[in-house]
Amino acid sequence: MFLRFILRALRYRKQRLALSFAALAIGAALATVLFGIYGTVEQRLREEFRSYGANIAVVPLSGKTVPLGIVTAARKLGATAAPFLVTSSGAMVVVGFDPAESAGMTSYWHVQGARECLAGENLHLGIGSRTPVCTVTGTVSTGGAEDNELLAPFGTAAKIAGMQGAASVIEIRAPGDRVETVRAALAKQFPAADVRTIRAVAGTESDVVLKIRGSLFLLTVIILGITTLCVTSNFSEMVIERAKEIGILKALGGVERRIAALFVSESAALALTATISGYAAGLLAAAGIGREVFGGAFRIEANWLVFAGVAGVMLAVAAIATGIAASRIWTIQPATILRGE
Repeated sequence: MFLRFILRALRYRKQRLALSFAALAIGAALATVLFGIYGTVEQRLREEFRSYGANIAVVPLSGKTVPLGIVTAARKLGATAAPFLVTSSGAMVVVGFDPAESAGMTSYWHVQGARECLAGENLHLGIGSRTPVCTVTGTVSTGGAEDNELLAPFGTAAKIAGMQGAASVIEIRAPGDRVETVRAALAKQFPAADVRTIRAVAGTESDVVLKIRGSLFLLTVIILGITTLCVTSNFSEMVIERAKEIGILKALGGVERRIAALFVSESAALALTATISGYAAGLLAAAGIGREVFGGAFRIEANWLVFAGVAGVMLAVAAIATGIAASRIWTIQPATILRGE
């Protein structure tokens, strides 16, 4: 009975089924894109915000330095930390830094050459120039104080300053969702230091992530709502067009809920087929959007959890839409149909 029901629908109502299939497939494709982006947007945005630098700064509360132990403590908390030591050599301002640890937080620096000994562009020292501190291996331009400084290895600056185990400032990059946790832990462990959150970075990062996720969720709801309305409209028309078949089934003793189950099963099969097609198209679209927005290679990232989620949502949409349409079955009177009215 079920197969005959499906085959007759495919044979005589191709257009309506095609429209329903297209609506479900488009809905599945868009859901795949949105679910995929929703699941990875936080990680990708966190990676993008790393280029904006540190989101926590540790400066002296009193005195001129803070203990280097803060760097170790920050790393144990899962953060990245880089110390900077400001000193001088004659009239030249020298800043000690760790080229490896600071690289991830200073990607906005415009560096030419190696990052071992950097001369600010306003010093007009070319690569290979010799200074009392070090031989220049690169130049740097940031639009900030670094343009007037000589950035030397941290150990070299420490020897010039005649101090060990201390830094002028420590910049920390904590995971976006743990900024306050890391800041509070360091402030408690090192009460003599002023541990500050850089609001311009940390606040913006959190706000952007929340707003984008909220927008994606709202857009998903709207798209699924439109898909539900489209499928409901098509299946409502199919119920009306198949009123004669439904009336005969009811006259032969068919129960309304079982007849409705035939329509729901038909739409479920349609939804599963549409999900597969839509998921494949959605993967391609998500890869393209990811490359355009976040850069990098064109990566197709299949995720079975996303597929399961999309399939579940599309089945729910199809079931709700068909259930609404199938409610008309209870209003069809077999006697009226058999009289040809």
